[in-house]
Amino acid sequence: MIDEEDDEDILNKKRSLKSILKNLLFIGLIVIGVLFMYIGGVDQVFNMVIGFTFICLGTTLFQMGKNPSDPIRQTLTILKCKSCSAIKVRNYEDGDFVFKSMGSCDKCNNSMEIDQIYSVKLKKSPKKDDKLEKSKKKLLETIEV
Repeated sequence: MIDEEDDEDILNKKRSLKSILKNLLFIGLIVIGVLFMYIGGVDQVFNMVIGFTFICLGTTLFQMGKNPSDPIRQTLTILKCKSCSAIKVRNYEDGDFVFKSMGSCDKCNNSMEIDQIYSVKLKKSPKKDDKLEKSKKKLLETIEV
Protein backbone atom coordinates (compact mmCIF):
# COMPACT_ATOMS: atom_id res chain seq x y z
CA MET A 1 0.00 0.00 0.00
CA ILE A 2 1.73 3.23 1.09
CA ASP A 3 5.08 3.19 2.86
CA GLU A 4 5.90 5.73 5.51
CA GLU A 5 9.42 6.83 6.38
CA ASP A 6 10.49 5.56 9.74
CA ASP A 7 12.21 7.86 12.20
CA GLU A 8 15.00 5.29 12.47
CA ASP A 9 15.72 5.65 8.74
CA ILE A 10 16.21 9.38 9.19
CA LEU A 11 18.54 8.86 12.16
CA ASN A 12 20.62 6.23 10.35
CA LYS A 13 21.39 8.42 7.33
CA LYS A 14 25.13 8.82 6.90
CA ARG A 15 26.86 12.14 6.45
CA SER A 16 29.10 12.62 3.45
CA LEU A 17 32.72 13.66 3.67
CA LYS A 18 31.88 16.79 1.70
CA SER A 19 29.32 17.98 4.27
CA ILE A 20 31.67 17.24 7.16
CA LEU A 21 34.50 19.24 5.54
CA LYS A 22 32.12 22.09 4.73
CA ASN A 23 30.97 22.28 8.35
CA LEU A 24 34.58 22.19 9.57
CA LEU A 25 35.39 25.11 7.24
CA PHE A 26 32.52 27.17 8.66
CA ILE A 27 33.57 26.40 12.22
CA GLY A 28 37.15 27.33 11.24
CA LEU A 29 35.93 30.75 10.03
CA ILE A 30 34.26 31.32 13.38
CA VAL A 31 37.41 30.27 15.26
CA ILE A 32 39.58 32.59 13.12
CA GLY A 33 37.18 35.43 13.93
CA VAL A 34 37.43 34.74 17.65
CA LEU A 35 41.24 34.60 17.41
CA PHE A 36 41.33 37.95 15.62
CA MET A 37 39.20 39.46 18.37
CA TYR A 38 41.13 38.08 21.35
CA ILE A 39 44.76 37.90 20.18
CA GLY A 40 44.58 41.27 18.50
CA GLY A 41 47.50 43.34 17.36
CA VAL A 42 48.44 46.96 17.10
CA ASP A 43 45.03 48.27 16.05
CA GLN A 44 42.35 46.73 18.33
CA VAL A 45 39.38 48.28 16.48
CA PHE A 46 40.54 46.86 13.13
CA ASN A 47 41.00 43.39 14.66
CA MET A 48 37.54 43.53 16.27
CA VAL A 49 35.95 44.44 12.93
CA ILE A 50 37.82 41.67 11.07
CA GLY A 51 37.02 39.14 13.82
CA PHE A 52 33.36 40.10 13.88
CA THR A 53 33.24 39.83 10.07
CA PHE A 54 34.70 36.31 10.15
CA ILE A 55 32.24 35.24 12.85
CA CYS A 56 29.28 36.65 10.91
CA LEU A 57 30.46 35.04 7.68
CA GLY A 58 30.97 31.64 9.34
CA THR A 59 27.60 31.60 11.12
CA THR A 60 25.74 32.83 8.04
CA LEU A 61 27.27 30.18 5.79
CA PHE A 62 26.68 27.54 8.46
CA GLN A 63 22.96 28.34 8.51
CA MET A 64 22.60 28.51 4.71
CA GLY A 65 22.48 24.75 4.27
CA LYS A 66 20.16 23.05 1.86
CA ASN A 67 16.56 23.66 2.66
CA PRO A 68 14.89 20.27 2.93
CA SER A 69 12.10 19.95 0.44
CA ASP A 70 8.64 19.43 1.77
CA PRO A 71 7.81 15.75 1.92
CA ILE A 72 5.23 14.46 -0.51
CA ARG A 73 2.06 13.77 1.44
CA GLN A 74 -1.21 12.13 0.50
CA THR A 75 -4.46 12.55 2.37
CA LEU A 76 -6.72 9.49 2.50
CA THR A 77 -10.34 9.03 3.47
CA ILE A 78 -11.53 5.76 5.03
CA LEU A 79 -15.18 4.85 4.47
CA LYS A 80 -16.85 2.27 6.71
CA CYS A 81 -20.20 0.54 6.28
CA LYS A 82 -22.55 0.94 9.24
CA SER A 83 -23.94 -2.60 9.08
CA CYS A 84 -21.33 -5.01 7.65
CA SER A 85 -18.21 -3.00 8.65
CA ALA A 86 -16.74 -3.13 5.13
CA ILE A 87 -13.89 -0.67 4.68
CA LYS A 88 -13.03 1.33 1.59
CA VAL A 89 -10.02 3.63 1.28
CA ARG A 90 -9.93 6.45 -1.26
CA ASN A 91 -8.19 9.75 -1.88
CA TYR A 92 -9.42 12.73 0.09
CA GLU A 93 -11.86 15.02 -1.70
CA ASP A 94 -12.90 18.56 -0.81
CA GLY A 95 -15.88 18.54 1.52
CA ASP A 96 -14.99 15.25 3.26
CA PHE A 97 -15.50 15.20 7.02
CA VAL A 98 -15.81 12.45 9.62
CA PHE A 99 -19.30 10.88 9.98
CA LYS A 100 -20.40 12.22 6.57
CA SER A 101 -22.67 9.75 4.77
CA MET A 102 -21.11 8.70 1.45
CA GLY A 103 -23.23 6.52 -0.83
CA SER A 104 -23.97 2.84 -0.45
CA CYS A 105 -21.85 -0.20 0.42
CA ASP A 106 -20.78 -2.50 -2.42
CA LYS A 107 -21.52 -5.61 -0.34
CA CYS A 108 -24.79 -4.93 1.45
CA ASN A 109 -26.09 -1.68 -0.15
CA ASN A 110 -26.40 0.07 3.24
CA SER A 111 -25.01 3.56 3.73
CA MET A 112 -21.28 4.13 4.25
CA GLU A 113 -19.86 6.98 6.27
CA ILE A 114 -16.43 8.51 6.59
CA ASP A 115 -14.67 6.90 9.55
CA GLN A 116 -11.19 8.47 9.35
CA ILE A 117 -9.26 11.09 7.41
CA TYR A 118 -5.49 11.10 7.66
CA SER A 119 -2.36 12.11 5.82
CA VAL A 120 0.72 9.98 5.14
CA LYS A 121 4.21 10.95 4.08
CA LEU A 122 5.24 9.05 0.98
CA LYS A 123 8.71 7.57 0.52
CA LYS A 124 10.72 8.64 -2.48
CA SER A 125 11.61 5.88 -4.86
CA PRO A 126 15.36 5.19 -5.08
CA LYS A 127 15.09 4.71 -8.83
CA LYS A 128 13.30 7.20 -11.04
CA ASP A 129 11.91 4.84 -13.63
CA ASP A 130 8.59 3.17 -14.31
CA LYS A 131 8.04 2.54 -10.61
CA LEU A 132 7.29 6.22 -10.08
CA GLU A 133 4.71 6.27 -12.85
CA LYS A 134 3.11 3.06 -11.59
CA SER A 135 2.89 4.41 -8.04
CA LYS A 136 1.30 7.63 -9.29
CA LYS A 137 -1.34 5.62 -11.14
CA LYS A 138 -2.00 3.51 -8.06
CA LEU A 139 -2.46 6.57 -5.88
CA LEU A 140 -4.93 8.10 -8.28
CA GLU A 141 -7.09 4.99 -8.25
CA THR A 142 -9.38 4.11 -5.40
CA ILE A 143 -7.84 1.61 -3.00
CA GLU A 144 -10.18 -1.04 -1.69
CA VAL A 145 -9.39 -3.18 1.34
